[in-house]
Parts: sequence; C-alpha cells; structure tokens
Amino acid sequence: MKAHGLGCIVLSLFILLLVPQQAEPAQSYTIQDLGIGDAVRAAGPNLSGQVVVRSGFSAARSSRITPSVTTGGTSSAASSDSVASLGLLSAGNHTTANAINDSGTVVASANGPTSVRPAIWTITGGLQDLGALPGDNAGEAFGINNPGAVVGYSGGSQGIRAFLWTASAGMQRLNALPGGDFSKAFGINDNGLVVGSSGSPRGTRAVVWSRGGIQDLGTLPGASTSEAYGVNNQGSVVGYSMGPAGNSAFIWTSQNGMRPLDPLGSGNFSRAVAINDRGDVVGASGSLQSERAVLWRAQGTVQDLNLLVSLPPGIVLSEAVGINARGQILTLARDESKTHLFHEGFNRVFLLTPSGP
Repeated sequence: MKAHGLGCIVLSLFILLLVPQQAEPAQSYTIQDLGIGDAVRAAGPNLSGQVVVRSGFSAARSSRITPSVTTGGTSSAASSDSVASLGLLSAGNHTTANAINDSGTVVASANGPTSVRPAIWTITGGLQDLGALPGDNAGEAFGINNPGAVVGYSGGSQGIRAFLWTASAGMQRLNALPGGDFSKAFGINDNGLVVGSSGSPRGTRAVVWSRGGIQDLGTLPGASTSEAYGVNNQGSVVGYSMGPAGNSAFIWTSQNGMRPLDPLGSGNFSRAVAINDRGDVVGASGSLQSERAVLWRAQGTVQDLNLLVSLPPGIVLSEAVGINARGQILTLARDESKTHLFHEGFNRVFLLTPSGP
C-alpha cells in the first residue's frame, strides 16, 4: 500500500509538470485624471492618496492634491478634489515639489533671491528654506520619510554634496565614495536608510548610506554607471544602470545584490524610480522615443500600465513615478493630440487605484 501511494504521488507530480502554469493575472485599476495641465513633475502618492505636482514653466507653482474618491472606471478631476498651493520662498518665482510623506509634509526645490534652495512645506508652517551645508548657497530636497527626515544635496564652491536633515540635528553631510567628488541623496526609508548616487574613480555609482557609512551598489554587467532612486522599509533599492546598450532598471537587496528588471517587450530602455513595501516597483520602459509607464510586480513580471486601464483618446501613460503601500500608482502622461514646445505634450497626471485585491 505504501509503494502504491508513493507511485500516485510521483504520477501526480508528473502530471502537474505537464500542465501549463497559469500566468499571473493582471491587476485592474480605476484611473483618475487629476486635472493638471502642463505638469512638469509629480510625486506620491502617500498612504492617503495625496500627491504633489508642479505645473507650468515660468512662475511655476507646486500643489498638494487630495483626490476625491472614485468608485470605478475612468474619472475626471472632481470639483471635490482638495488642492493646496505650496507657495513660494521670498523673492522666488518657482517651486518644484519632489516628495510627500504620509502626514502630508512635502519637500521641494524652490528658488530664492539668488539660487535654488532645499525647502519643506507643512500645513502649519507653509514653505520654509532648509538652508545649506557650510560654505554652500544652493541645493534641492528630494526625499522625506514618515518620521520627517529629509535628504537631498547642497551645492556651492565646494561642489555638490548629499545631505540628511532632521528637525533636531539640522543638516548633516553624507560622504561620497572614496575618490568621489560629488554625491546626491534621492530617497530615504522609515528606518533611516538613504539611497542616491556618488562619484567614484570608476564613475557614478548607486549608493546606500547607513549608520554613517556608505556602500557602493555597483552596476549591472556591461554598464558603466548607476543611480539609486527608491528604497522600501525592507531595504530593497531600485534605480537604473547605464551603459552602451542603454539604461536598465535594477533592484538591489543585501541578500542578492543588484539584479536587472526585465524591460517591456523588445525595448532597450528601462528606469525604476519607486518601490513599495510589498516589493512592487514602478518606472518606465520601452525606447527613449516611446516610453511607457510600467509596473514590475514583486513576482518579477513587467506590465504596461496603459493596457490595464481605460484611457481617454490620445493619452499615453509615459512614466509611473510613485506607488504606495495600497498599490496606488501615480503616472505622468503625454497627450499625443497636442504639441507642447518644451515637453511634447507631457502634461497630464493620473492616479491609478487597484480595483481588486
């Protein structure tokens, strides 16, 4: 009887191997037009679905948007959407919002009388200049975590240097790699792990700063440079590596090192910019002439977000710029029915919300 039972198990396993495995089902999304024209940059969403968007060129402004709730399908921007302008620094005429945390605090790059400055915006304090490292007079703030720590770079006659800012300790310099002459910080997780890029004798490298130290993440095979843009609370890092064959998105973990993320179709271009705590990654892929917003599922599959939603005529989702823990995705889009001198119709912002589990 035991031998017979073992034979049944072996036969069952053999049959399972012969049966084609079902592909992972594609997630479906509702899509919401946030009603922003001439969008230059967007960031978010945070856990509440709030996003920040810069629109316009001269005298540009940035706004924090709390979208109205959608129930399905495609939604136009609703009149109940809450839009709050981030304002300007004294004597400034443009503000570019770069990140938003779950409490709605925003970090930005805003110009003052003589230079662009790193800035922070809060509901109670408005837009405030974060200052610069000693000897510097300019900079930008690119990332903020939920505890409120901010990262970016400070610049001046001494070059470009990454910084970490906290309300208690102020602005502190983050070192470059040995032999490197610059550094920039782009993202920070809730545990204080910072990611960005640094100069090195071998070229620009994606790096992680942790507990005062800096780690070179290397490059993908055949590439010469790399940059890291996003990090989740598990310490997984995403970005892209650049070489003669083009830009290739990567994911890095301390266990497996740097691994490529598959491009879309036969494209030779991909860029990963954000990752959530489930391990889902977003960015862009295709070719430089035809970018598509993409989602790399934690299981490794790449999906063109244009195929997962119902889009208005002429709209192409060209880059996914953020994803939150709920799986909501923020995308920039081109309106191919219009021509814009500076950004070729790259002027719409859409929020995608999963319509199922």
